[in-house]
Amino acid sequence: MQVAIVTGAAKPDSIGHAVALGLVEEGMQVVVADLYEQGFGTLPRCLCIRTDVSNPASVDAMVNRTVEKHGRIDVLVNCVGGSWGITAQDLTAPPPRGFRGLTNCTLDDWRTILGANLDATFYCCRAVAPHIKKQGGAIVNLASVAARKGIPPGAEGSSGPYAVAKAGVMALTKQLALELGEFGVRVNSVAPGVIASGRFTKVAAMTGPGAGPEGPLKQIPMGRVGTVAETAALIVALCTDDTSYMTGVTVDINGASYAA
Repeated sequence: MQVAIVTGAAKPDSIGHAVALGLVEEGMQVVVADLYEQGFGTLPRCLCIRTDVSNPASVDAMVNRTVEKHGRIDVLVNCVGGSWGITAQDLTAPPPRGFRGLTNCTLDDWRTILGANLDATFYCCRAVAPHIKKQGGAIVNLASVAARKGIPPGAEGSSGPYAVAKAGVMALTKQLALELGEFGVRVNSVAPGVIASGRFTKVAAMTGPGAGPEGPLKQIPMGRVGTVAETAALIVALCTDDTSYMTGVTVDINGASYAA
């Protein structure tokens, strides 16, 4: 039986949660790595491990426990990310008010946001690599439309450092695909636009209708935001043999907002 690790999957209204459930339905043993222990009870068919993915020692411990329990790792999905709600101190906090760009963010903002989005993806991929190389498998990283377009000044709920971090995730994905291809490991990323997750609900409650974390919602050509289920279905597909010759790419799921 294949074994999958999904980071950032404990919150029931998150993309990661839906991915974890989808991989269980695919017949995989799923390990959830997250700081949000309150959500562990919503995933009774998963092994849930409290993990700070921005801390390499915590990541290594989680991976070691996974291998001790299941003996192998076939799939890694890096879903942890965001500009807020990403540390043990602010897991349930509302989004901060105001625009945070590269010229007005604090150094703590920069380090924290890059730590949770880019560093964490690197730590998890590096820790899993020796195990997944043994038989091959799939890694899926979450990027963002913010890496394609940037965050327009005045937007709230996201940040300039987040856009930079997710662009780094796209580059990391390409590089890993080159390094792991000979071992039968596929590495792809998914770049969602505005998705109706719990994070978006909190941003909408703060900014009011019509405003999204990447700018006005009216700029989305399809005329709506995406759903968690749509996004998770794409990620799950990238973890299966249905996409067995697909690697080194970033797949956009944003209602054509990147093209607009």
